[in-house]
Amino acid sequence: MGVRRIKIRAWAFGLLAFLALAIGAYALVMYGTPDDLHKQPLVTGKGSLPDLWYNILWAHAISAGIALAIGWLQFIKKLRHHAPNIHRLIGYMYSTMITIGGLTGLYLAFYANGGWFAQLGFGSLSVLWLYTLFRSLKSIIVDRDTADHGRWMVRNYALSCAAITLRIYTALAALFLGLTDTNDTFFVIAWICWIPNLLFAELIIGEKKRTTGRTMVR
Repeated sequence: MGVRRIKIRAWAFGLLAFLALAIGAYALVMYGTPDDLHKQPLVTGKGSLPDLWYNILWAHAISAGIALAIGWLQFIKKLRHHAPNIHRLIGYMYSTMITIGGLTGLYLAFYANGGWFAQLGFGSLSVLWLYTLFRSLKSIIVDRDTADHGRWMVRNYALSCAAITLRIYTALAALFLGLTDTNDTFFVIAWICWIPNLLFAELIIGEKKRTTGRTMVR
């Protein structure tokens, strides 16, 4: 791998870490406590919201925010090799947060703006989020296959990064199209916030397989 390519990957990973920490911090500060959310007059396409919705949104935002903020650490090779106990500890925390975030995401998807198509998009994201977590845990706990575990975690964290891409696309829709109402944008953003991420994850996995294959041949 060329020096230039290594530098590009390092810059890309650094940008990912920065955005993950920024969005994670935003979730912790913005959503605070369930009581803070109750003070905000939030309304979705389904009209007024039940009290339970505010508590679920809080649990989702905090758990997903923490998972996003710590998940990128698991892809640092030196941490995995030289501090495996820390890697496992972060993994336990990340898995717990994803479980909470995925289950609460299913509930919130039912109330999402943008109509049934957007609700299906966010619901699919939550299901895949939980499924990829399950496969990653099964691969390491039951199958003892670290390579497969790594591949499923790449897919899972790519889905976690939907929190980043959703906000980017929402900002772009407002900036270039003048669309600020999520009822007008979420029917598209609910899908493009995670499908390209997952496709990119598959490219990374495929490239790593090819690189490993060439190394083994040598």
